[in-house]
Parts: sequence; structure tokens; C-alpha cells
Amino acid sequence: MIDTVKILLTYSSQPKWVTEAKLFTNVDATKGVFVAYNNPSSTYKKLGIYQPRLTYTERPRGRHIKSYQLAIEFSAPKLLFSNNFTELADTDFDAVIAKLSEVLRTTYGVWAFPHLLANAQVGKIDYSKNIVFDDRTPVSTITEILRKADISRRYDVQHTNFRNGGHVYHIHTNALDIAFYDKVADLRQNKVSEKRSYEKGGYTQLSLLDELEKQKTVSVARFEIRLNGVAKLRKELKVIGVDSTDITFRTLFKTDISRKVLLRHWKNIFDELPKAPFAVLDSAEQNLISYKQSYPYAKPAETAFAVMLAMIRKDHDDERYVRNVIEELFGKHTYYRYKRNGRSPPTKTQLKTLLHIEATLTEMKPVSIDDYTL
Repeated sequence: MIDTVKILLTYSSQPKWVTEAKLFTNVDATKGVFVAYNNPSSTYKKLGIYQPRLTYTERPRGRHIKSYQLAIEFSAPKLLFSNNFTELADTDFDAVIAKLSEVLRTTYGVWAFPHLLANAQVGKIDYSKNIVFDDRTPVSTITEILRKADISRRYDVQHTNFRNGGHVYHIHTNALDIAFYDKVADLRQNKVSEKRSYEKGGYTQLSLLDELEKQKTVSVARFEIRLNGVAKLRKELKVIGVDSTDITFRTLFKTDISRKVLLRHWKNIFDELPKAPFAVLDSAEQNLISYKQSYPYAKPAETAFAVMLAMIRKDHDDERYVRNVIEELFGKHTYYRYKRNGRSPPTKTQLKTLLHIEATLTEMKPVSIDDYTL
């Protein structure tokens, strides 16, 4: 469902609450821009009380004309439940709006009536799903599989991250972030330092960590799509067949939109996973052709190394012999590095896990933390 969202309120003149609101101000005299902002305070963080991030901007738009805008960025489940292990349903919309209006007024002195918040334009939005495994499946084994997907032809990738001991797989493009990560392991990193975790603002749910770690048979993965900016959001809606002209908070707070966005990107990754091992033939030339046909986007160095390994394995059944040859010629860690990055398809067990993820994204049944804590 929806997690973090940035909504934008526009005004025809300076709102009455601006002079009294609890906001820090900054003025750029050269550009005539006035900015007032507030982020979660250290005191509230220590108390585990969730706060939205606010940025109010006044900007010249011509002679004697200004634009007035308030940007409110917040995690909807953290605002309502103090955590995002528990997921929202469509029926929670009114409660989220009422809570947001109350927090803005009591914490910051910002008056924003519910109907204005509900119909505010969205500037960015994160759709996500928590995927629970009750069979001891380590999330790191799933990220290990996903990193083998050849995503270069699907996305204009700026960079990918595979970090924190394999607990996070992150694809970053100009206006899109895709992440699959271990929720519990990431929260553990957040407890050490927020800078070390993928998800920010985890201070409201640190108290859940001990309870979650008691569930020895349960692991929680999170699949998340971050649509950064109005242009990307409109483009995504067009692709999934949703009206892209209406990008208000009320319209985008829908499970069906979340399902379509998540499934689209999940299938993009899944479809680029290796499907079958290439056929090992008699000559090096035939094997080069066979590998390239199986993996059209493989790079030359990878292709050459794969063919070399295949030729050695054809003559020697013992994998220990293959490993020893590679290590003697190319160094101790080369064999394991290639094996880790190699294009072997998912096993039957791994495929079952991947299909469980797809089924969970299709069903989109909200998860509740109460089902997994004492």
C-alpha cells in the first residue's frame, strides 16, 4: 500500500498561520525566496513520536506576484500506527487525513483542514508491500537471486546497491527507486545509525525490534517503489492504465494502484532473471554462440569466463577440481565471485519463494504487526 508521500498545498496569498507557526525560516535575498521548514526534532525522535516534514515556500512569479506552497512529507502508516510494519487499507484514508490535520495544528501551529489535505496534489509517493515468510526463508537469499536480473534494458540505471550484508537490493534511476530489503535487518541497522539503514525515520518503531527478533521462524521482506516527482508519477499512472490527470492524495490512496505499480516492476525484474542454463557444446565458438543466445545482454568478459568454466566442467565432473584450477590461475576469490554473480537460474525452492512474493503482491492483504508480536 502507500507509505511515504509528499503532498503540496498551494495558496493564493500568505496563509494566516505562517507568522505564528513553529517553523524555521530562511530568506534568499538574491532570488527573493522565503522558505520556512521543520523536520522531526531530536526530542520527538527519542520519544518515538512521529512528525511530518514541512517546507513552506514563497517564490516570486513576476512583478508583484508570488506563489505560496506548503509541502508536507510523511509516512502515512507511521503517522497512524507509529510503524510501517502494519499496512494501511483504503478504509484508513479518513483516519490518516484527520490525524495529519491534527498533528499539523498541535505540533507546528499549521492549520490545514481535512478536505484541503485530501485533495492536495501529490509531489512524490512510495508504494510498498511487506511480505512475510513463516518458513525461515532468509531475505538475503532473495536479494541474492534478484541481483542476477539483467535490468539494464528495463531501466536507465544510475546505480544499484547490494549492501548491508546482502539485506538490501536497491535500483536507482533519475526519478525512480526500487528496493527489496529485509525489514528486520534494516531496522537493526537503524538502531545503530539511521545513516546505515535504507529506510529513514525508523525511530518510531525501534521498540518493535526485540519482539520481532523473537519470532525465529518469521522473516519480513519489503518491496518498495518510490516515484520521485510529478512527471514520473504521471508517466507511471499512464503505463498502468490509470488517469494521470488527477494526482490528488485521495485518488492515489488506493490499493489497486499500489498493486499495479508493484506488480509491474516486480515482473520487470522477474522476467530478466536467468531462465535456463545454456547448452554446453563441443567447441569454444559454439559455446560462445550458445551463451550469447541464452543471455543476449551479457558482457564480453562475463561470456568468456562462463564459456571457459563450461569447457573445464565438460572435461572434469569434480567441481572441486574446477575451483582449484580457477583459483590457481586467477586468484583465491575469483571462483566464488563468479559463482555468486553467475547467471544460474533460480532453483525450484527459490522459484517457489519468488512466486509467493508475486502472489502476495497480487492479493495485497494488509499486514498487521499485532499478528507477529506478543
